[in-house]
Amino acid sequence: MTSHPSARRSSGLMICCADFADPTWRWIEGPLSDTGIRFEFVRAVPRNIIERRVSSLNLARLRASFEAVRLAREKKAHAIVAHGPALAAWCALFARLFRLKIPIVAHSFNFTELPNAVKRSALGWMLSNVDRFVVFSRLERSLYAKAFDLPRDHFDVIHWGVSPPDVSSPEVPLEPGDYVCAIGGNARDYGTLLEAARLTPHIRYVCVVRPNNLQGLDVPSNVKVHTNLPSGQAMNILLYSRFMVLPLLHSKVPCGHVTIVAAMHLGKALIITDSEGVRDYVQDGHNAITISPRSATALAEATERLWESPLLCKSLGENGWRFARLECTEGQVVQHFQGWLAEAGLCLPGETWGKTPSAKD
Repeated sequence: MTSHPSARRSSGLMICCADFADPTWRWIEGPLSDTGIRFEFVRAVPRNIIERRVSSLNLARLRASFEAVRLAREKKAHAIVAHGPALAAWCALFARLFRLKIPIVAHSFNFTELPNAVKRSALGWMLSNVDRFVVFSRLERSLYAKAFDLPRDHFDVIHWGVSPPDVSSPEVPLEPGDYVCAIGGNARDYGTLLEAARLTPHIRYVCVVRPNNLQGLDVPSNVKVHTNLPSGQAMNILLYSRFMVLPLLHSKVPCGHVTIVAAMHLGKALIITDSEGVRDYVQDGHNAITISPRSATALAEATERLWESPLLCKSLGENGWRFARLECTEGQVVQHFQGWLAEAGLCLPGETWGKTPSAKD
């Protein structure tokens, strides 16, 4: 009797350590379900009153990292995938303490702000036995390799890849009428946005922010503010906006990729601060309008231009949509991960886990 090809594959166990509380989040488990790769998830979310109250130490991350390494040792896992730099650092440290030789991938390796020199030195040592770092812009590769004294060729650059975002009640706008939206909290320059809003009082702005983003700022009457909205509602506001504005603090910001890709998947035009950290995604005049950092005048002029140019708005949005569908998909993340498995020698002879090259450019 001939067995089914999938039955002949060796099962590859990956321990995935992340701080996403949603139990339905399973990373790329679904697309890899028929490849012989299995995932077990350890979630760095507070489990008890001690973990919730001692937030300064982030005991949940320490516990989850320890559990991930212990589980990897007990079950002889093939690799550990840690989402975010802190979890990667702690997983790497515990693996070193346990003398566990296992490939570790630091996925979504990103800092809104780099830590101070002492912390960078400590993190660099902790991360020195991480095999691969996955970042979402070329700026981050050079920035983090230098900051933590890590080999540049250990960093892979891929685009932020996800399915189109879920939209709450997509048939009904949460905010009726015409408006421009601004969404997100990391490294945002909302001071400049509010000044631009004052210069364009005939345009309505709807902002979805964190409470601290507007601290000490005077919000003009043509700006509506939402704080800490669920993701689906924020996407509803994005979907029904004319276009999105993304003001960043300076020209070296390695943030905004999640929001950029969400807007592109929804076919929305963008006005964005010209930053090295987003140049892998936006091209001025093609799928976005880029402006100089901290210039309320430039932002107001670009907003006025796009507000009065529906055809340009439509063209930018369509080009962004095509870019996202080609470059910013979950399939791209799956392909990269399978390529890393092959490159790391984790595919046994005859395996079909996927021998595609890793993205390094």
